[in-house]
Amino acid sequence: MSRITPSAPPEPANSIARALHQRLPERIRGAGTLYLWLRPGRIAGHATKCLRDAGRWHEFVDSCVRIPLRESEVQVCTGELASTLTEEEALETRALFMPGHSPPQLPDFGRMSTLHALDVLAQSGWLLDQLAEGRFTSFFHPIVHASDTSRVFAHEALLRGVERDGSLVAPQPILSLAREAGLLNEVDSAACRSAIREAARHGPEMCVFINFSPAAIEDPAANLAGTVEAIEEAGLPRDRVVFEVVEADRFGNAPLLDEVLRGYRRAGFRVALDDLGAGWSTLNLVHRLRPDFIKLDRELIHGVHQDPVKGLIASHLLEIGRGMGIATIVEGIEVPEELAWVREHDADFVQGFLLGRPQPVARG
Repeated sequence: MSRITPSAPPEPANSIARALHQRLPERIRGAGTLYLWLRPGRIAGHATKCLRDAGRWHEFVDSCVRIPLRESEVQVCTGELASTLTEEEALETRALFMPGHSPPQLPDFGRMSTLHALDVLAQSGWLLDQLAEGRFTSFFHPIVHASDTSRVFAHEALLRGVERDGSLVAPQPILSLAREAGLLNEVDSAACRSAIREAARHGPEMCVFINFSPAAIEDPAANLAGTVEAIEEAGLPRDRVVFEVVEADRFGNAPLLDEVLRGYRRAGFRVALDDLGAGWSTLNLVHRLRPDFIKLDRELIHGVHQDPVKGLIASHLLEIGRGMGIATIVEGIEVPEELAWVREHDADFVQGFLLGRPQPVARG
């Protein structure tokens, strides 16, 4: 497994980063007491049976169940309960964790949540630690000229988490948990700052594609201000930075996305749409947003030389890009036959494991 040497946790570099750092929810840790307000009937029956089967001492106090827990037991207990109940039942169950053994006072009830939300927060401890300690890094995946793959055009920054022992965490578990825990904005911002920091180590001549999810943007003006500040601090020329929209077809607020991309362009950045061909809504966004780059989805390109239907769709998308003056990038090139096909159909740039794998910045 790949490892990197974790550096000391950095201080948040700019005002937006500091604000995000300060608003991270407090991690659930230590011994304490879990209080559950269970709907009588099946939910209460399932939950109390789960506690008995796990050998967990509990008692009923007025209308709730009180469960004392030792150090590190909260995550296990909420996980047991959440796996016993259906998600709907876990959403109907109110829960409150009190550190130590003091009973909750009136202000504490403001922290009451659903059992589902408390379980997600309890399982998020490792992610909260990575966010709080700045343990994100970026690997860079080369994007090369289709006509001459020895010429690197740009690099796409790809998120990686870093454990305290230096082992790496893949992006998928980070992003999945971030969505579930309501931390997508914080993760997206931290990933962007990591990409900027690591790209600056390559030098100002590097062109870098930085992914962002429109669903993570709560305040477009503040987001842009923080991004510009971080890029200026890193010394990256704005015309060497491309912001790549991921999962645009899942984002229902097209006017907000329009506003975000216009703001990036006014600030001197270029923009790209990812996963073209994954859905009609993304194709419709190309017409509305007119990005600088479009990236063809890797699933569409897999075996394109053997599949006439994929070939028809991909060739038309490349033709649309040429007709609109938009540069085309084909992702997922893994075999020489796929590369030959996209060259024949005049793609501008290509990316894939055949041409290079994501790598960290070389440490001096």
